Amino acid sequence: MHLATHYPSASHSFIATEIDHLRQLGLTVHTAAINPPTEASLLSDRDHEARATTFYLKAVSWISASAALAGACRRHPVRLLRCAYRVLSIDMFDLPSTFKRTMQFGEALVLWRHCAKQGITAIHAHFGQAPATIAWYTTEIGRAVDGRPWTWSVTIHGWTEFVIEDRAQLKHKLRTADLVVCVSDYTKSQLQRIGDRATWDKIHVVRCGIDLDRFALREPRPVPAVPTVVVTARLSEEKGHFVLLQAAAQLRDQGVRLRLRFVGPGHLAGAIAERAQELGMADDVQLLGALPPARVREELLAADIFCLPTSAEGLPVALMEAMAIGLPVVTTFISGIPELVIDGVTGCVVPAARADLIARSIASVLDAPGRSAEMITTAREHVARHHDARATARELFALLSSSHQIEAWQPAPTTTLLSMTVD
Repeated sequence: MHLATHYPSASHSFIATEIDHLRQLGLTVHTAAINPPTEASLLSDRDHEARATTFYLKAVSWISASAALAGACRRHPVRLLRCAYRVLSIDMFDLPSTFKRTMQFGEALVLWRHCAKQGITAIHAHFGQAPATIAWYTTEIGRAVDGRPWTWSVTIHGWTEFVIEDRAQLKHKLRTADLVVCVSDYTKSQLQRIGDRATWDKIHVVRCGIDLDRFALREPRPVPAVPTVVVTARLSEEKGHFVLLQAAAQLRDQGVRLRLRFVGPGHLAGAIAERAQELGMADDVQLLGALPPARVREELLAADIFCLPTSAEGLPVALMEAMAIGLPVVTTFISGIPELVIDGVTGCVVPAARADLIARSIASVLDAPGRSAEMITTAREHVARHHDARATARELFALLSSSHQIEAWQPAPTTTLLSMTVD
């Protein structure tokens, strides 16, 4: 199953892609989420299908939640109490944290009951915060009251988890997880820094992948007099939309006009529009909101440059999509991005928060079409070599099969896995 604060989610469509490919390899993947999605967030037929088959923890009634607790208590009350004390006593003197963990333990009981009914004893979480916590607790509950070999694993993206590593209890999760997947070498380095050396052998890198067929390389095209720069990212502080606005204003003052198209949901739409107005760029900035995958692809096909001036990332799939489709990319030198976008080779990479360098890189792409064409070709080859979703799914499938001992405990020809993620 697949647990998220909201699932399906436009911001994490790559997880749905991963699940699709794992299923094609013969793995039966059920999905779950902490919160049900809003109707407005369902952008495609795949989203509607995902909602219909996803188990939502917070949609469960108090009666069902109480039944989960009662069922666990009937089986092994003492073991359950010991289990709760073992995981909740870690932050017992941090009252807000303890309250939050207690609520998550209740959600884990709900998930345990649902999994037990489905015969699921393997859980995979995406991201190292709430989903990983609930996966960990669910596994501890299952081991305590079922006596079966429950296992759990997690894919950690970063960067957020590393900033709050103590609050996210990453060291404890590294110790208890059966498998830890990283999306980049940078992520692996941070987990090795945080965890005990004894946990290093369970940490593996499996990069995010995209469906290359959906992002076929477009034909070369001339750059118009007013180029279009597209950004596909949540409208949140860390994505750098205001930095790009400042860079565009600098280029305008140098006689270079840009059209900016921002694709993605978020709470900063009003603030971005207001800043564009202040800079005298309101006519050149369009906020498109969340779009279905087909429309996102259309925006990429119609653009001239992709820019992601982000200050906090794991390894952005949006960059992979733009590179695969043939857009020159301009982005920042943080986290795992330099493993994907190599400055001057597969794109332009500058330090974060440097609007002047963003502006200079955009200008260099526009001024040297021959160099940009070379980077586009190399970028497509790089994505095809390292981020083909079919290949990355095979890598993950092999690791999941080994760490969850699929053949040892699952008699059916296909295996049931609970996969979890977060917005």
